[in-house]
Amino acid sequence: MMSGLGRFAADLPAVSRYVTLGEGGTPLLALDRLAARFGLAGLSAKVESANPTGSYKDRVAAMSLSLALDRGNPGWIATSSGNAGLAFAAYGVRAGLPGFLCVVAGAPPGKLIPLVPYGIGLAAVTDVGDGGSGRSGAGLMELVRDAARRHELFLGITANRYNPDGMRGIETIGYELAEQLPDTTQVYVPTGGGGLLASLARGLAHRGVPAAVVACQPAGCAPIVRFLDGELARPVIERCDTRVSALQLPEPPDGDLAVAAVIGSGGWGTSVSDEETLAAQRLLAATEGLFVEPASATGLAAVIRDVAAGRLGGTDHPVLVLTGAGWKDLDRFAAAAERIPEVGLGGVAERVDRWAGEVRS
Repeated sequence: MMSGLGRFAADLPAVSRYVTLGEGGTPLLALDRLAARFGLAGLSAKVESANPTGSYKDRVAAMSLSLALDRGNPGWIATSSGNAGLAFAAYGVRAGLPGFLCVVAGAPPGKLIPLVPYGIGLAAVTDVGDGGSGRSGAGLMELVRDAARRHELFLGITANRYNPDGMRGIETIGYELAEQLPDTTQVYVPTGGGGLLASLARGLAHRGVPAAVVACQPAGCAPIVRFLDGELARPVIERCDTRVSALQLPEPPDGDLAVAAVIGSGGWGTSVSDEETLAAQRLLAATEGLFVEPASATGLAAVIRDVAAGRLGGTDHPVLVLTGAGWKDLDRFAAAAERIPEVGLGGVAERVDRWAGEVRS
C-alpha cells in the first residue's frame, strides 16, 4: 500500500509528485488503563509524534513542499514555535528547496537545536510566544507573507489563512481516523492557531465521521474556548500567559474556522491550567508509555476535566490527537535527571535490591 500523503491523492490538491519522508499512517493506540481509570467506554490516541520529524506538521510540510515544486517556487519561508520549522526544514531539503524560518525566540531548545543541521536561514524573533501580544504575532505573519511575495517563495505558515492548500495535508488525519475508529465519539485537539482543528474536522466531515471535535487550550491562552463559552465577542485576546509551547497564539489566525468546526460538529471547548497539562504529560508517559510534548498533553488534561464535569461518561470513546514528541521539550526534566543517583559497580546490586523491594511493597 502506498505510504505518505499520496495514498489520499484523490482528496488532496493535485501535484505531479509528492515530497515524502514516510509521513502519515500513524498508529491509533488504545489507552485501556486510562479508559478504565476515568470510567470511559474507551480512550484512544492518534500518535502523530510517530511522524518522521516528530509531529503532525510533517503532513503540512509534505503537502506544502509538493505544491512548491509544482508551482516553481525557488524556496519557502515560514514561522514556527518549533514543530513546523523542523518539518519544513526536513521536507525542504528533501525537495531540494532552500528555506527561511522565523522561530519564536523563547521556544524550547529541543525544538531549536535540531534545526541547525539542515542549513536553512534562521531568525529567532522576540516579542512573540509566552507574554507576546496578539498584534505582534499577527504582525510577524504579515511580515513573512510580504517577504514571500517579494521573493516568490512558498508561504509555509501553518494556517489556513495563509497556506490553505498546504494545510489540506492535515485532513489526512481525519481520513485515517475514519478507517481506524469510525465510531469515535469525540476527538480532542490541542488548539493554538486553530488550523489543526479546522483542517482535521474537514477530514472527518469529508469521510462522514460524526464525532464531536473538542478544542483544548491552556487557560492562559484560550481565546477560542472563551469565545465558545460566551466570554468574548471574538476569539481573540490581548496577550497570552502560558508555558505550553505551540499553543501561545492570542490572536489565532484560524480562530473563526476552528469555532465554526467545533460548533458544526456538536463539540465544545475545554481549557486547562499549565499544571494540569504537565501532570497529564507525566500520567500519559507513566501509565501508557507515551511521552509527548506538553501541547499534546492538553488533550488528556481536557478529558480528565470533562470527566469530572460530567461532559464525558461510560458510553464515550474519545480520541486524543498527540501532536508532538516529548523529546522536543526536555528542559523541565533536566533537574530530575541531575538527581539520578550515581553508584560504583559495588553499589549496583544493593541499588537494584532496594528498588525491587519498593516495587513489591
